[in-house]
Amino acid sequence: MSEPTDDANRSERVDRLLDAIEHVKENRAEHARAILRDLIREDVDSEHAWLWMSVAVDSLDQSSICLDNVLRVNPKNSAAASALYRIRIPEMQMTERRARLRLTRDIAFSALWGMILLILLASFATFMSIAASQG
Repeated sequence: MSEPTDDANRSERVDRLLDAIEHVKENRAEHARAILRDLIREDVDSEHAWLWMSVAVDSLDQSSICLDNVLRVNPKNSAAASALYRIRIPEMQMTERRARLRLTRDIAFSALWGMILLILLASFATFMSIAASQG
């Protein structure tokens, strides 16, 4: 059976989480972050605090870190997984684009070196033919 103080602490934490959510909804992210930061310090495995922190932070990188923490605590959190996927889509697309560009670059360099070798071979053949006709 849980202690009354545990229930009071849990209730107080839920109230603070609800306050942070209200701040997020009212576009007062700085206030929300302060509350959520305290909640996370008290319980690093607070799935809901990490999830709402991912909304309250300033950058996609920070959101990604928060969502990674949500999934660390609960790997089955579909909201966090889908949000993290949406954040990482541009990064994945950029990685694919870089791979295509590298392939194009490698093919172009190979073609360039092939042409250089052909020119050298043609020059050598021409030189040998001139030398044979004179000698």
